[in-house]
Amino acid sequence: MKDHSDLLWALRGAGNGNFGIVTQLTYKVHPLKRIAYLQATWDGLTDLHGIFDAWQRTVPFADNRLGSEVEIHKSQILLFAWLAEGTAAEAKKMLAPILSIGAPDVTVQVGNWGPIFAGAQVPRSQEPANVKFFSQFAKKLFSKKAIDVIGYYMRNAPTEDSNYFVDAFRGAIKKEPRGGTAFVHRDAIFYGEIGAAWGTPSTTPGVCDPLTSTCQAWTAEFSQAMRGFVDGAYVNVPNVGMQEWETAYWGRRHFERLREIKAKYDPYNVFQYEQSIPPASR
Repeated sequence: MKDHSDLLWALRGAGNGNFGIVTQLTYKVHPLKRIAYLQATWDGLTDLHGIFDAWQRTVPFADNRLGSEVEIHKSQILLFAWLAEGTAAEAKKMLAPILSIGAPDVTVQVGNWGPIFAGAQVPRSQEPANVKFFSQFAKKLFSKKAIDVIGYYMRNAPTEDSNYFVDAFRGAIKKEPRGGTAFVHRDAIFYGEIGAAWGTPSTTPGVCDPLTSTCQAWTAEFSQAMRGFVDGAYVNVPNVGMQEWETAYWGRRHFERLREIKAKYDPYNVFQYEQSIPPASR
């Protein structure tokens, strides 16, 4: 971008409409003809430590074509993985350290990205009515104590739909694109998210679900218990009420640069909200 390169830097990572309204985007896309999509399910949380530790030591350091998530519920653990331009055999081989633990139910689909992921979506009518998320990043491997904290809170989760999931980073994510971005978490090993989910859609507007306070308290307590093991947060999954959110989202240096750019393009702070970037003082 030849014009307003500072604004482009900010828009790629600042998030949430801090600087204005983007009305048009042009993407350069790359063909992806085939993926191998693997899903594994373990009943119960007995093997949580082994599964999680094997996953965090395997996937973030594997082939750049491999992406993966682990999703932990009250009564089961789910592994999702996708290998770009790969085969079922390749995917299983890369994930063997994880799949060798316990007795998971494993399925693999090989085909086009679109139909596979469309088929994996949960219909809107089956989604919980209410959700509450808390985002975090891990820059070092979780210890047994950290995994034990996850196990404790998931065994005591308020609903089966509630979960803790992690999404592998490193690989190509570590490489800063030309021109740079305001996204500051490229050195993370994985992204983590606490998610409470509860209730069914109500036909009566304004009805308060009795589980709301329980689920909100569980999320707050869980996030507090994880503080010593994580670093930072994701601006597109904002943590309401979090202290020092500025450095959690962007880091101190990036935040000060973002304030300067804000002062240049939105000096009167038209685009503002609870955790928006304030313009630097002139």
